[in-house]
Amino acid sequence: MTETIFALATPSGSSALAVIRVSGQGVPDLVKAIFHRTPDEKHYRKAVLAYYRDRSDARIDQVLFTHFPASSSYTGLELLEISCHGNPFLVEQMLEDLNARGCRMAEPGEFTRTAFLQGRMDLSQAEAVADLIAARSSAALQAVHRQLAGGLGREVESRVEEVLSIRAHIEAFIDFPEDDLPTETEEGPLASLKETIQSLDAMISTGRQRELLHRGVRTVLLGAVNAGKSSLLNRLLGEDRAIVSETAGTTRDYLQEAMQLGPYSIQIVDTAGFREATDAIEMEGLRRTEKIAGAADFHLIVVDGTEDSPTLPPDLKDRLNSSNALIVFNKSDANGFAVDPEFLSDLPRIEISATTGAGLDEFRTFWESMIKDELLQGAENRILYNRRHIGLLRQCRESLAKTRDALLAGVSTECAAPDLRDALDSLGAIVGTIDNEAMLDVLFGDFCIGK
Repeated sequence: MTETIFALATPSGSSALAVIRVSGQGVPDLVKAIFHRTPDEKHYRKAVLAYYRDRSDARIDQVLFTHFPASSSYTGLELLEISCHGNPFLVEQMLEDLNARGCRMAEPGEFTRTAFLQGRMDLSQAEAVADLIAARSSAALQAVHRQLAGGLGREVESRVEEVLSIRAHIEAFIDFPEDDLPTETEEGPLASLKETIQSLDAMISTGRQRELLHRGVRTVLLGAVNAGKSSLLNRLLGEDRAIVSETAGTTRDYLQEAMQLGPYSIQIVDTAGFREATDAIEMEGLRRTEKIAGAADFHLIVVDGTEDSPTLPPDLKDRLNSSNALIVFNKSDANGFAVDPEFLSDLPRIEISATTGAGLDEFRTFWESMIKDELLQGAENRILYNRRHIGLLRQCRESLAKTRDALLAGVSTECAAPDLRDALDSLGAIVGTIDNEAMLDVLFGDFCIGK
């Protein structure tokens, strides 16, 4: 008999409401014992007002409970959701009562793991549940919804069907070598292998886009001292987060903050300005600036339009290109402002005043369009794969490449068939059609309790 599990599905602490989830075959009996209601189809999936009564039949709280039958529940088993007042003392009484009635506290991710094991979702959809909770931008949410809707599973299933077709073709040569079968030419398995490998390459390429959407685009503010980097940061954040001073070299260390740019999450970093260091602390700040710039996804080069253009470190200049950098000529409101056409002339540029806010709206729009068109080109319409998926897709690609190379070398088809089986196993691991208890422990161990 399946254990009945329970957990608080909302954060701990005082709140207006709290939700407790219970799932397992014991739910119907709990509805009778706790709420004095006989489970009835006409009440399924409807909120019912009742008193939660403990084992001594004492009232703990007036709640709304919803009973989901196994056929239409999240977990694929009987499910009960109790919406009560968010007093931690009341919640703890109910949790203790459920435990005393023989229910077990759920492990992290156990509700979703049960849904996967009961066939309510494939493994990629289960992972999307965790991503939905962790998403920090509307663009990331859109990607998660495509995965939750089964888009990833359908795309993987297409590759499975292609590999099965190739495998059937190749094994036909093994089983019926004397029959008049097509020759293994570009018109046969080799052509299909080439197409499938190209499809896998396209899927693998989405890994970086997914990382940018979910962790945020790491953007570094670079430039000479007093160029206005800190002033621009404060404008973008809408608060005085960085110290702004006429004194050169105010920013000695980097300062990182999170912000939203349209539908995208941005991790923006203000850094020490470039100049000849005057002490050991400033020298360390400049060293950190170069290190951070080397790991950035996007670079905002802030230039004081009233001064000579800065000299950037050679290693940094080599990393900049028209897809990952934007020159921001600042102080457009000041006398003597001018744009230097020779400074990094191959990079896009825009004019602003961080002091007055002039040009800020145009700057944000332009910056957002660069992220969409360059770093995340086509991501809004694609299925994006996480690191686990990418690793398995690469394993699949490697197995198919071995098959292709063996056929091109004239190796017997018997030697090529095992690599195709390995390719299928790799694809199956993405959606969970193979049984790997250790993998499931790791995957669902990162979920929050109650989900």
